[in-house]
Amino acid sequence: MAAGLRLWYTRAMSDVLIQPPTSPLLTPKRALVLAVALLALLALLLILSPAEAQLGNLIKVIYLHGALARVGLYALMLAALPALAYLIRPQPALLRWSNAIQVAGMIVFVVHFALSVIPTYETWGVWIAFDEPRTRMTLQIVGVGLLVIVVRHLIDDRRFSAVANLLLGAAVLLLNVRTGVLRHPLNPIGESTSAAIQLYYAGILATCLALTALLAWGLARPERDL
Repeated sequence: MAAGLRLWYTRAMSDVLIQPPTSPLLTPKRALVLAVALLALLALLLILSPAEAQLGNLIKVIYLHGALARVGLYALMLAALPALAYLIRPQPALLRWSNAIQVAGMIVFVVHFALSVIPTYETWGVWIAFDEPRTRMTLQIVGVGLLVIVVRHLIDDRRFSAVANLLLGAAVLLLNVRTGVLRHPLNPIGESTSAAIQLYYAGILATCLALTALLAWGLARPERDL
């Protein structure tokens, strides 16, 4: 009886040891497929989104411009949280995620700024409205953010990187709260009385958020050096 139990246990443990490891929920291949699907969904939402009485189809560019601005700002601020957690309890994964979220947010925010020249020129007749406080805020965030990313990469010190990410997130939060507007409406779509406009914008915003999260996941993989 005892010999039979030992034989059964040995075989059971062997089966467990030789079983291949369970594949993770998200792999690079699955992430690529998901990214393509999200980009297709974003394009579909922009195509189907309603035009506006005064701006016409230009509002569709503003949908994307506004969504990217929000997501970029949120990501840059969010990157401060794992940086703070790293300073409290230094774990490499926390700093890796902080760096990845920050870089993803900066990429999205730069794309938002590049896209903003279209509605700026069409509505105000200039490519970049330097007199607009929100435009100056955007340029400050892009300039300082890129500088932080380059400097922390050159210094390559984990504690310095965590402090830099934390300070950048706090600075972005402060600038976003304190910066007013001159001509640029602060939340034109959110203040719209059209339920269709708000619904489509919410879908565009959620899709941009998912794409940014996917980008951050890819950047946070252990083999990446950010």
